[in-house]
Amino acid sequence: MARTLTFATRIVSLLGRIDITDSSSEQLAYYAKGEFALLKRRWRIYDHNDQELMQIHHKRLAIRPTFVVSGQLGPMTLQRKFFSLKREYWVTGGPYEGAVFKGNLLDLAFTITRNNQLLAKASEKLLSIRDTHNVEVLTDSHDDELFTVLAVVAMQLEKKASD
Repeated sequence: MARTLTFATRIVSLLGRIDITDSSSEQLAYYAKGEFALLKRRWRIYDHNDQELMQIHHKRLAIRPTFVVSGQLGPMTLQRKFFSLKREYWVTGGPYEGAVFKGNLLDLAFTITRNNQLLAKASEKLLSIRDTHNVEVLTDSHDDELFTVLAVVAMQLEKKASD
């Protein structure tokens, strides 16, 4: 089941949408859609059959960028590290407690680790009209793939909020 996923932000979308395709078959594997709320923005992640898998709430008034997650992987919180040149997040709660995902200095590549095991690595296409990342999931676990989707969507959500 280890595979490469391509995350592409739609150019024309009122609240935001990220299409996630399997790079080998070019078929839609997942997608994420944004919903507007005044104090916290919510994104929902769906599989290719339009079944909702997870929800991500971005807390707007938190001291540090914070995302509260619910859904198929259980409840968890993702938080960004303070005072870092690179974007770095860690997970509290749920089965991925202690997992870390962080970007490089230019924010074009990132890794996702859990218990010192590399779960996924990614790079951004430099010459693209929209934000596009190729993410290589390095395990055969379906849950690791879902967590990778969650991590990338959260990073994109925070990146859009800071733009």
